[in-house]
Amino acid sequence: MASEAPYSASFKGLKALARDIFIRSGLPPDDAELVADALVTADLRGTNSHGMIRLPFYVKRLLDGGTKAKPDIKVLAEGPSYALIDGDNGMGQVVAAYSMHVAIEKAKTAGTGFAVARNSSHFGAAAYYSMMAVDEGMIGIAATNGPPVMAPWGGREARIGNNPLSVAVPSGHHGPIVLDMAMSVVAGGKVRLAAKKGEKIPLGWVVNREGKATEDPNDLPSGGALLPLGYKGFGLAVALEILCGALSGARVLDEIPEWFKATGDEVGNGHMFAAIDISRFCEVESFKSRVDHIVEALKDTPLMEGFKEILVPGEPEARMADIQSKSGIALPEPVVRDLISTAESLGVAVPEGLFCQKRV
Repeated sequence: MASEAPYSASFKGLKALARDIFIRSGLPPDDAELVADALVTADLRGTNSHGMIRLPFYVKRLLDGGTKAKPDIKVLAEGPSYALIDGDNGMGQVVAAYSMHVAIEKAKTAGTGFAVARNSSHFGAAAYYSMMAVDEGMIGIAATNGPPVMAPWGGREARIGNNPLSVAVPSGHHGPIVLDMAMSVVAGGKVRLAAKKGEKIPLGWVVNREGKATEDPNDLPSGGALLPLGYKGFGLAVALEILCGALSGARVLDEIPEWFKATGDEVGNGHMFAAIDISRFCEVESFKSRVDHIVEALKDTPLMEGFKEILVPGEPEARMADIQSKSGIALPEPVVRDLISTAESLGVAVPEGLFCQKRV
């Protein structure tokens, strides 16, 4: 039977719990704060597949030695507008934020900044890093490769990562435009979340180990594969495999282990980041006004039957964040159980009343 989401928690309280858990797992306080913020922000925006459901896996990697709690992240090569970064097997969020900061600083002086990182790990929701550039009034791009969980177009076995890409752009009145997409029909985390909640998945998301369509999310970790978003999704995944993996010197394809299973092994995947200083190309307010015009023209399109409105990339997440910042972040009961269990195993106290049970 499917399990609903009968609990909620405040952003501040949930982040504090995650931070304490990561500190007890060995992360320095500043890094623990960063990783906690990335996870809880994903849940706040409704990207639950990359939120607190992932925390127990990250903790196990830290405790099993698959990820370094205190890596020596360094710039290996750089120029006015580019940098190659070695993550020294650190937390993906820590390596990614460091790398995006480098790209942003390059853009401040050169107009554009491009950074690739290797020897990293799973970095969560890509939008978290592209939006860092928006906070600086810039356009941000973030992408990563990962373990082979997706079949090539026309294939029936997992051979390539679903290699997510995010592009974030500031606007004038509509909030940032934030594209964040995996190259599979659906992110693998959504399949695992469905399994955690005891739900079926739509046909067309996954094939099982025999290459047949399935509604059982448990078929994915049992040798199945995500399906690509058509031949175009597969093509983009290949391009990002090259930019994030081959260009950075990171691991590619089946060189990358499944980070949530091989918790004692280095992941070694790669990321790509870019920041663009809008002011080097045009007047910033004029740019934002033109983005607003694009949004408004698209929203003014006559609707197909069954649709109530047209939403631009990032709008559903922004609306969800606005709702949950007031009502609390919804969490499925199995995720809450896992968080409490992880905290207790590390001797971290869970504040009384943090998780509020909703009436159903």
